[in-house]
Amino acid sequence: MLELTVNPNSAVAITSSLKKIKEMIMTGAVPKDTPIHLILEPGIYKETVRYNMPNPLVLESVPGTKNTDCVIQADNCEAFHKGLENRAVFYLGALATNVTLKNFSIINMHNKSIMEGNILPDAAEALVWDNATGTLFAEGLRLEGRQNTLCAKGYAWFKDSYITGDTDFIYGDADTVFFEGCEICIRKDNRGDFDGYAVKSTAMANKSGFVFSDCRFTGEKRKKNNIYIYRTEGHGKPTSFKWWDSVALLNCFVSEYYNPEFGWDDDMSLPVYPRGNAKNGWREYNTRIVSKAGKVTEADTTQRNIKSYTLTDDDFFAFYASRYLILHDTPFVKILDK
Repeated sequence: MLELTVNPNSAVAITSSLKKIKEMIMTGAVPKDTPIHLILEPGIYKETVRYNMPNPLVLESVPGTKNTDCVIQADNCEAFHKGLENRAVFYLGALATNVTLKNFSIINMHNKSIMEGNILPDAAEALVWDNATGTLFAEGLRLEGRQNTLCAKGYAWFKDSYITGDTDFIYGDADTVFFEGCEICIRKDNRGDFDGYAVKSTAMANKSGFVFSDCRFTGEKRKKNNIYIYRTEGHGKPTSFKWWDSVALLNCFVSEYYNPEFGWDDDMSLPVYPRGNAKNGWREYNTRIVSKAGKVTEADTTQRNIKSYTLTDDDFFAFYASRYLILHDTPFVKILDK
């Protein structure tokens, strides 16, 4: 393993370290398959980071550091730099097959400026996982942005992490993207009183999609508008390769500020596909609602969007009762079997 410690005192410190490592690999100074371990000292790293090498990567802060004390941040968006690989603060490309991120923050500081709606120029990811077959494991991560904070494709696992934004801030062509013990927070829109949406599922067909287990959905109340757990683009259909509306909530706590329908489909003018069932679609199990005063009550699922599904006990114990059941059809099974 090639291990380097990085500090924020020099410009583009992380990028410079990764460039140095790439040069060492290209020149044969170290084997091409050498795992890379970068340790970030506390501080603010004002840069955008790109990693697109097959070498396994572990990037973490110094042990014992709070994630709020080690921050990678930039103001970036589609209007500034076009393309998913260019507008994010931290981009993990298609060649980055095995990545672990631990205990630091990634913040896209961009504030939306376009009033017409949620449109591409204001897309401003904090983190992009752009590999459909590898694995991303993130623990103790803090992701902050507004529109499109986290784009996750393929297989990813977020544990004990915090993710915030105001519009479609968790999305991507997911096979299985698993959130365990995380907080998902919808913040106020910097433009004013607009609806807010946490998850926009464009999951791959017949796959689990975005699965939230023992997570907390918090949010800032709107004056007149609503906040929703998820919404559809209305593109999913039986023959589509992706765009399936697959999101599962398992034993989650949800703020009373969320619209009780949970799912937005423009008053049923957009198709939601598939209709919720045990393995796909909008589905939930044992949701609890948290009042402003902190009182916890069992959720009334009769108020959900008509296309959603309440999992039975049999469904839950067959497919979701452990992380192994959730991840056993993914590359993470190799880790779980160790």
